[in-house]
Amino acid sequence: MPDKFYTDYYGFIVEVLKRSALQPKSVLELACGTGKLARILLDKGFNIEGLDSSEHMLEVAKKKGLKVHHANMVNFEMRRKFDLTLCVFDSLNYIQEQSELLRCFNSVRSHLDTEGLFIFDMNSSYKINKIIPRNPVKAQYFKVGDIELVWLNSHQQDTWIAELIFFERTRDGKYRRFYEKHVEKAYKLGNVRKLLRRAGFSLAGTYSDFEFSEIRRKSGRWFFICTLS
Repeated sequence: MPDKFYTDYYGFIVEVLKRSALQPKSVLELACGTGKLARILLDKGFNIEGLDSSEHMLEVAKKKGLKVHHANMVNFEMRRKFDLTLCVFDSLNYIQEQSELLRCFNSVRSHLDTEGLFIFDMNSSYKINKIIPRNPVKAQYFKVGDIELVWLNSHQQDTWIAELIFFERTRDGKYRRFYEKHVEKAYKLGNVRKLLRRAGFSLAGTYSDFEFSEIRRKSGRWFFICTLS
């Protein structure tokens, strides 16, 4: 993702905290990956820890000076609570079943302080079922530094499949090939709200972009601000 996404997200979080008058002493980021957003928050003085199921990504995050935990965001157990929990960049769309999404919400609830906030975003069902199918299935090519990338999108009902083939140039002039497959599940907005209520959350706000706009039918990304009921 471009750097602007993370700086925009930081600004969004700061504005949410300002509106809620919350000054979190502890922050947990679920699906933190390599810790790009967490590092920004750490540099701004937040006491943040990251959690991810990928040991390889956590190794990168640790090199950035972050405290990390290797665990699945669906059913993690840390025996402590946080003032703020984050889950960004549509990571929750990777959960393929509503029952598992509910388990994730329950895990967050059990680790959230009474006055805390849970902030997350999801790709909307409109984006996955309407926007993604419009993109050409043919391979798209990108080059970033020594990395060359071929990206292929495909779509099934309520499912976005992105296949990525990476070619990394090594010091001897040869290339190493890597393959990733990303599968995102589309959820109905009403169902997400119901699952949050079942997990014991109340919605302090739902938005469609970083400017706190109302969610519309064609919104591509949903943002949720949750408190404990």
